[in-house]
Amino acid sequence: MKKTLITSACVLAVSGAAFAQGVVSWSTINPNDMSAQTNSTVLSPFSPPGATLAANIQASIGGTSTTADSFYYELLYNTAATQQTAPASMAALATWTSAGLEAVNNTGTAGRLQNLGATTAATVPWAQGTYDSIVLVGWSANLGSTWATAYANLQNYANLAPTLGVAFFGVSTTGYITPNTSPASGATLWGSTANASGTPIFSPNTQLEEVNSVPEPGTLALAALGGASLLMFRRKK
Repeated sequence: MKKTLITSACVLAVSGAAFAQGVVSWSTINPNDMSAQTNSTVLSPFSPPGATLAANIQASIGGTSTTADSFYYELLYNTAATQQTAPASMAALATWTSAGLEAVNNTGTAGRLQNLGATTAATVPWAQGTYDSIVLVGWSANLGSTWATAYANLQNYANLAPTLGVAFFGVSTTGYITPNTSPASGATLWGSTANASGTPIFSPNTQLEEVNSVPEPGTLALAALGGASLLMFRRKK
């Protein structure tokens, strides 16, 4: 009987930890600590294999557009025991989970971000005392207005590119923090120095790089040779 009670208590403790929530400061995103800019001179590592820069996009780097809702951002977290580097592939991105906190480009100044939802304290899915890595991902609106949609479209971008067009996607540097309840606004997410809650994100001029699915010239040449071979084979038959 005692063993059963102990087992039940352990299960409840693990369940409680899994669903515990902490508090972070989700208010002003200081552009000195976190901002974003589009970069159409670099192909995103999240592009499908064989992709190259789009010929119809002018080479440029600049703050994300001030047009309302043209860029979206999401805070992701990773539960690994040590601080993780920013994901640089779809496989790496799959190990990160949405914290449920969203932002958009600031409509007044290019490159600046404004949070959505809570104006001060916001909850995240891990508890005070637990340290997790955090990263902010950003994408152009043609990938979707929610992280779930954007992530799904990135995974299937090679097939959806004719409909979606050239997109932009990028990730900030990472932070490594534990949520807290003191001060009431929660743990600091953005900053250039470590604090009592850990290491915040410090990522000014975060690059949102071009996502494209145009194959390289060599790939096109191989496809053409393959098509020609098939035609010759048919004629011989």
